[in-house]
Amino acid sequence: MPKKKFVLLIALILVTGLAGMLLTSCGEASFESQDEAGGDYSTSDSSSQSPEYAMVSAESLEPDIKRVDGGVGETTLRHVIRTGSIDLAVSDTRETIKEIRSIVKKGDGIISSSYIYEIREGQYGAYLTLRIPENLFDAVMEQLETFGKATNIQTGLEDVTMQYVDLESRLNNQKAQEVRLVEILAMAETVEEVLEVERELYRIRGEIEVMTAQFTYLQDQVSYATINLSLEEEENPTENISPGAFDNFGGRIMQAFIGSINFILNAFSKITIAFSALLPVLIVLGLPIFLIILLVRKLAKRKQAVEEKTGVKKD
Repeated sequence: MPKKKFVLLIALILVTGLAGMLLTSCGEASFESQDEAGGDYSTSDSSSQSPEYAMVSAESLEPDIKRVDGGVGETTLRHVIRTGSIDLAVSDTRETIKEIRSIVKKGDGIISSSYIYEIREGQYGAYLTLRIPENLFDAVMEQLETFGKATNIQTGLEDVTMQYVDLESRLNNQKAQEVRLVEILAMAETVEEVLEVERELYRIRGEIEVMTAQFTYLQDQVSYATINLSLEEEENPTENISPGAFDNFGGRIMQAFIGSINFILNAFSKITIAFSALLPVLIVLGLPIFLIILLVRKLAKRKQAVEEKTGVKKD
């Protein structure tokens, strides 16, 4: 294949891909104008939606997709991210968490993060992040409210249809270009042609990997709703005698006794180590002093013997 025709074919593929992306952008702009004409579909509470934005049953569509009446006899598939938060005052934090884990497990959801902390002795609180299928969001929120006194409830709905459709279209275009480049690579006749196609194929595949990761994350956010849950245990009345002070009483006494023994042993070991470290210094300094003391005593005894022999006391 002549080199000019080969380069022209690659350029044609790139132009085709660019045209596809431009068409996607135009479709997005058209979609946005339709949104402006029909109203904003995003709301902070699922209960405040207009009645004309009716959801289709789970049997006819996937849980993460809504069908919205466009007002002109057409319907549009919409992709939304649902979020919620709720603060609960409960009687027993740990027991409530067990019940919440059971609900999430039955709904094929997960607790993506949990943090349990002690407010004061015998009183606990917790922060939980729940990821549940989008079609169970309302039911789970209602069930969570029954576990205690709800002090703060918030829900949110983010419409990501434009982002979803645009990313899906660009990903499909890149995959189509990859297929065309693989076909051209099979037709390459020279080393230069092979290297040129492989370089472009490497770039396209890199973009596909990035877009695939972004699209997978977006699909996860759409398919699973997020609920941030805060639990705080109600304080026990002060007029009631709490047995908490004697919880594990014997164990705490034993722990204190063992702690004292460990303190004494640690102190003894540190003193022994310090003495061992100073022993060479004491030997070096003490030996001359010891010899001097022996010499002084010997001279004193000799002087005393001379005095006794001569009967003359020397000053």
